[in-house]
Amino acid sequence: MPKKPQPLRPKNHDWSRFLIENTPGAVITADQEGRITEFNPAAERLTGFSRGEAMGRPAEEVVHLRRVDLSPWNLELQGQQEVTEELSLRNRSGQEVPVMISAFALRDHRGVPQGGAIILRDLTPVKRLENERRHLVNMFAHDLKTPVVATAGLIRRLIHGKLGPVPAPQMAYLQTVGSELERLEKLITRFLEFARLDLRIMTPQLEVLNVLEECRQVLNLLQPLAEAKEITLETDFAPEVPALRADPLLFQRVLQNLLENAIKFSPRRSKVRLEVRVEDPAVRFAVYDQGPGIAADDLAHIFEIFFRGQREGDTQGFGLGLATVKRIIDAHGGRIWVDTAPGRGCTFFFTFPLETEVPEDATRR
Repeated sequence: MPKKPQPLRPKNHDWSRFLIENTPGAVITADQEGRITEFNPAAERLTGFSRGEAMGRPAEEVVHLRRVDLSPWNLELQGQQEVTEELSLRNRSGQEVPVMISAFALRDHRGVPQGGAIILRDLTPVKRLENERRHLVNMFAHDLKTPVVATAGLIRRLIHGKLGPVPAPQMAYLQTVGSELERLEKLITRFLEFARLDLRIMTPQLEVLNVLEECRQVLNLLQPLAEAKEITLETDFAPEVPALRADPLLFQRVLQNLLENAIKFSPRRSKVRLEVRVEDPAVRFAVYDQGPGIAADDLAHIFEIFFRGQREGDTQGFGLGLATVKRIIDAHGGRIWVDTAPGRGCTFFFTFPLETEVPEDATRR
């Protein structure tokens, strides 16, 4: 039998060259003077310059990046170890290419700087998908939500007798249809809210908030829901809580969602507690319940869109609430986490920073 051809294997001393030439990202290195010392094939494709043209030239003449001082090899002077940022690169043909740049200093075994390196990844396919998602969200809002809202309005008019009395059997059907349309409208609204936050179509509109007043408003709103299950709503507020700069509607959405979940999953005649503490540079909130807790297998997924954990049982939900909550908190620069175990309740902690910045190009709702 003829022998199978053996695959070509690079020699040991060629491994570094082999990896650099075959990596999908553009790898560019420079010495301490900023002159290019390495320029792989991906860098050639991205910039439009050949390796021969680039080698030895000042990096600024070859790699044209917006909003950055192209001296990543001088990070030692800036006291930085690594920089990762999304930027725009203008290639040799004058085209603007979105890229993700990772820049870091190169040092020898003694830690002495020997230059620097940047790795560039072309984000064009990612941006194309983002644009398609944005288009889908806008289409979803118009082509699906509009007829649902219109149909629900017509059903309500029939229920209220705008076209005359409705017999009891037909009224029962209309009320069921109306209820289901309301659920569908709520699902669409929540999905659009999540998608707009995720795509940064909607960004927080910051106002100065009285934290404890906002908390009391949400608690008053949910009091009837708690009373229906004979659940006691408790509070434990710090004596003095400074004002926050946050989006009032989004802040209330976070608090309302977490408290509603706590009430929903708590047994009758139990307690739900809201705690507010100041932990500079943030305000920390905690929502405690006495429910069944969250299974260990679910913990890693509870903030994922459309995920419904084991504890939900027969309760209705879309798996959008916690995913949206996390996006809102992330958009404010805060964080959220959970302390739970099956059978011992659940505590959701989240923070809002006392100093919050919103991007200059933030789009208003």
